[in-house]
Amino acid sequence: MENNIISEKTDNALTIQIRYCFSDEASLSMNAEIFNECERQFIKAIKSTEKYLEDTLFVEVKAREEGSLVDILTVALNNTAITQTILTLITVFATKFFGSKFLSSKQPKTEETSKKLDNHQKIKDAIKNDNLTEEEFDYIASHDKDLRKYKSIYFKNVKKEPKIEKVEVKAIPRSILNAIVIVVEKKDFDCFIIPDTTEKNEDIEQVKIHIVAPILIKGINDSWKGMLGNDAIDFKIIDKDFLEQVWSNVINFGNGTFINCDLKTIKTTNVETEETKISRKITNVINWGNDGKQIRKIIHRKPKKTNDNVQSPGPGLFDNI
Repeated sequence: MENNIISEKTDNALTIQIRYCFSDEASLSMNAEIFNECERQFIKAIKSTEKYLEDTLFVEVKAREEGSLVDILTVALNNTAITQTILTLITVFATKFFGSKFLSSKQPKTEETSKKLDNHQKIKDAIKNDNLTEEEFDYIASHDKDLRKYKSIYFKNVKKEPKIEKVEVKAIPRSILNAIVIVVEKKDFDCFIIPDTTEKNEDIEQVKIHIVAPILIKGINDSWKGMLGNDAIDFKIIDKDFLEQVWSNVINFGNGTFINCDLKTIKTTNVETEETKISRKITNVINWGNDGKQIRKIIHRKPKKTNDNVQSPGPGLFDNI
């Protein structure tokens, strides 16, 4: 069974048809929850183009063809007719949704292009004035984070349906659009799926942190609280030598106590919700002190050297006695 995207321009609408390819050609069914979720993510991707438009889109579902599993969607503007430029934008998004390439393999990288398309309002004005090239349409879709997110969720769900062997996409040529055929094999579904979370690490050496609330009891895994400049932060300390001196009361905390240390910041972003969580770890405490008083260095034990070439002695005669 084929999977086609067919773009048909009417006075005020664009029709998109999606068919799924199954391993068993006689099969005309798939998991309803997966089908509905895939449809939902595709519609969200198309609707995300509204940020570039003066009007809002509405999407209608047509009756499905008899004898096949096909998703037929009609995309239109609420109050005005779809222009050729808007038609191109939506078609580019629909095709990019299923493939990494659309119009051209060239990615505009000039400073002039970046400045022209560096925010939604500039793209909106360019679309309104019909002032975009093919490569610039490709650039917009390639850098749209909403499209990447919905595409990833879509293929996560497609992958769950064992009957689907591949997704075949055909875009019908319209005016400036070049004909293109995209085939996504099942083995390549993972290429379109981005991780649930992304992680960004930042290491800062020799930073000064004033201690507000230390954790003085061994075994408690709560975060310390401190001030980094004017910012209140929570952090964990993984410098064992420093912690041992805290727990043994070698280091005492009072008003103005600070540490100079190496700080690791980890920012974890949920791709779907775009929620970012920040965690901080102090990997090495260099010294500590109180404002206006002597700074004391933290003594770190040197790691024991091991000799991998020295073999351990074999069992002795009297080991079992």
